[in-house]
Amino acid sequence: MIARIPSLLIWALGTLTATSLGLAAGQVVWRFSGDDGGLPPQFSERATAEVPRFDLTPILSFAPFGASSMPPPVQPIGGETTMGLTLLGITTAVPASRSRAIIAGGSGPARAFYVGEDITALASLSVIEADHVVLDVDGRLETLSFAKRSAGVGSAAVPGAGPDLRNLIPSTAAPAGTEDPDAVIARYRADIAMNAQAVINNLGLEITDQGYRVTDNAAAGVRQAGFKPGDIVTTVNGQKVGDMAADQSYFDEVAASGRARVELLRDGKTIVMTFPLR
Repeated sequence: MIARIPSLLIWALGTLTATSLGLAAGQVVWRFSGDDGGLPPQFSERATAEVPRFDLTPILSFAPFGASSMPPPVQPIGGETTMGLTLLGITTAVPASRSRAIIAGGSGPARAFYVGEDITALASLSVIEADHVVLDVDGRLETLSFAKRSAGVGSAAVPGAGPDLRNLIPSTAAPAGTEDPDAVIARYRADIAMNAQAVINNLGLEITDQGYRVTDNAAAGVRQAGFKPGDIVTTVNGQKVGDMAADQSYFDEVAASGRARVELLRDGKTIVMTFPLR
């Protein structure tokens, strides 16, 4: 006789079997998915080590990409100087370091000064411009301009100044600096009208295709004004010179301007000299 197994028992055994297989198969699936069954690592906070800063000072001081192009601050100019100096002439040249200014009233006789030279114990020549210079007076910048002479009034020329265009005039009359400038110019005009070639010879000049050449026999006044033997005066106030007839008619225009801007060739280089006439 065959005994019957209750159906409830069969369902209970099936459920246990399915559950057991599910748990076993689940571990296999989890392994394929990357779960190794272990606990995740515990992360702990570690103090971050302080990274030392790199010192860039040596590289910056070496300036491999060039230094800053910011210009230095410009020092203000305090106005016209009261040092008692007189600007007699300016010679501008290229390069600018060869420019000179003829100044009287310093610690010695009037002479030409270069930029950076001491004129007195307190004043040195700082900058040379076309119509004035800048002085460094004990750390302050001051200007020194050409003296303005009033028409009909005797000039206040510095005794022994020497480099004054009025000293170039060949005459046996009173020396330049004791006469009215207009009288000197008038006498010069008369001498040229009477015998222009004699005036040229007395000054120690000769006519060339380029202009007036200063010879070895140049008058003392010519040398004191800054001219040297071999110099060739090419233009005066922008006009070419060397044609005596044309230059005679141009004389009045130069005299009326009150200033002579002379360009000359020296050793193949152009030099500009500026002189007051009044």
